[in-house]
Amino acid sequence: MGQQPVPASKKPLSRGKKIAIGIGVLIAAPPFIAGMVSGVKDAATHNTPVAAATPAASHSSPAAKPPAKTKRTPATHASGPTPAQKLADLDGNGRPATEYQQVLDALAPRCTEDRPRLAAVVHATLKDLKKKGVNDEDGFSVLQHLEHSVPAGNPRVNCASVAAAYATLREGN
Repeated sequence: MGQQPVPASKKPLSRGKKIAIGIGVLIAAPPFIAGMVSGVKDAATHNTPVAAATPAASHSSPAAKPPAKTKRTPATHASGPTPAQKLADLDGNGRPATEYQQVLDALAPRCTEDRPRLAAVVHATLKDLKKKGVNDEDGFSVLQHLEHSVPAGNPRVNCASVAAAYATLREGN
C-alpha cells in the first residue's frame, strides 16, 4: 500500500527565512552565471558546432580527459583581488586585508561556503543591514560577528543562514 503525500503547510515564510533565501540566491547566482558564461566561451573556442552539445564522458573512460592543448590554468592563479582584499576595499577604512584574511581563515573550515562565497555573504549582510538603518557595522565587524557565532570543532554549517539570523537580530534593535 502506498502512502498519500501530506500537503505542505501554507504558512508564510518568516522574515529571517526570506532573508536566508535571498542571501542564498545572491551566493548561488554568480557562480552559476560564471559557469554558464565560461561554458559559452569554451564552446566558442572550438571550431565544431557540436562541441557544446557533446554529452560528457564518464570519468572512467579515457575520453573524459581533456586534450593537453586545452588544459586550463588552475583557479589559484586567477588575477584580481582576494576575497579578503575585496572586503577591505569595500570597507575603505584602511584596515589591512591581512586582518580580514585571518578571520576568513578561521571561519572557512567551519562553513560549507568557500572564502569567496563567505566574502559575498558578509557583503550582502552588510548591505542588508545598511538598508534597514543599521549603520554601526562594517564588513570586518560582520565577519567577526559571524566568526564568533559559528563554533569551532563542530560539523560545517551554512554560514549564510547564520549571517541572516545575525542580520535579523541586529535589525530588531
